[in-house]
Amino acid sequence: VMANGLVALARGDGEVEEKQRVDLGKLLRRLCDECGAKLRVDGDAVVLGRPVALTRAFGNLIDNAIRYGHTARIRVTGREKEVLIEIEDDGPGIPPERLGHMFEPFVRGDSSRSSETGGAGLGLSIARQIIRAHGGAIDMANLETRGLRVSIVLPRGREGEENAAGQEKNSL
Repeated sequence: VMANGLVALARGDGEVEEKQRVDLGKLLRRLCDECGAKLRVDGDAVVLGRPVALTRAFGNLIDNAIRYGHTARIRVTGREKEVLIEIEDDGPGIPPERLGHMFEPFVRGDSSRSSETGGAGLGLSIARQIIRAHGGAIDMANLETRGLRVSIVLPRGREGEENAAGQEKNSL
């Protein structure tokens, strides 16, 4: 698992995949159905992106929410030029002094959980790399009472950015 994560991180996972129209609502519905997470989609959630890479990024984020927060609630909001995705959990959150380092490779929220929950501390680094490669931004913050919120903003992209005219109909 760690070797696969290192390879994905090193090669900038998904950069060879061609961009196409991706319905994030459908992509996230599939991921949520597989793990029992809750999903709410408000508005159009189509972006220009690499579906395999985006699936990996969101899969890592949802897996973390369930692993450390025991639940995942995903809210997708389509805006005019971007799509906002928020993933919340009910876990203990991240100590405030560690929040700024969580997207670095091999950093874990609580190193004492390592033997209990597994993981090499690469999932967030890979997710950030994929989101940034799509021109997006990712951030995390503790919720007021308990839990963590990861917020992702992805630009919709422009129609002319597809690598091939026929890609448009291959959306997820």
